[in-house]
Amino acid sequence: MWKDILVSAGLPYLTFLYLTSQGVPTVTALAVGAIFPIGSIVIAFVRSRRIQAIGILTLSATLASLIASLYFNSAYLALAKGSLITGCIGLVFGLSLFAKRPLIFYLESSYAEGRARAETLWQTTPQFRKAMRMITAVWCIGLMSEAIARLVLIPLMPVDVFLPVSEVMWIACFGLLMVWSYRYGRSKMAKAT
Repeated sequence: MWKDILVSAGLPYLTFLYLTSQGVPTVTALAVGAIFPIGSIVIAFVRSRRIQAIGILTLSATLASLIASLYFNSAYLALAKGSLITGCIGLVFGLSLFAKRPLIFYLESSYAEGRARAETLWQTTPQFRKAMRMITAVWCIGLMSEAIARLVLIPLMPVDVFLPVSEVMWIACFGLLMVWSYRYGRSKMAKAT
C-alpha cells in the first residue's frame, strides 16, 4: 500500500515540485508526473498478466485527464483525475444497487471460503441483504461526495497544496468507509444471529 502511495502520489508530487521550480509550466509538470502511476499500472499488468478493473479505471481516467489537460492547457483537468476515478467507482457502487446483488456482496465474497457463506446468508438472512445494500449505498454516497469535494477544492487551492490534500482526502475517505462498513456489518450480523 505504501509503495502504491509513493508511486501514485509521492513521485508525481516531487516531480511537479522539481519541474515547476525549474520553470516548467504547471500542466506540463503535472503531465510528466502522471508517468509514474501509468507506469505502475502497466508494470502490474505485465507482472500478473491479469487485467484489474480498478487498474483499467485508473489508467483510463489518468490518460483522459492527461490528454484533456494538455489539449486545453488546463491544470484543472489534470487535477480532476482523482475525482473522476473516485466518482466513477462511486457511480458503479450506486448502479449495483439495481442489480440482483450489490457490489459489496461480491467484494465481501471474493474468496472461495467466503463465497459459500455469503451466498447462504444472502438466501437465508434478510438483515444480511439489507446490510449489503446499505453498505453499498453509503460507499456510493461517500465516494461521490469525496469526488465532488475535490472538484470544488481544485480552483480554491494552489496546485502544490492541492496535490497532497487530494491524496489525503481519498485515503481518508476509503479508510473511513472501510472502518464504518466493518463496524456496521458486524453490528447488523450480531443482531441477526
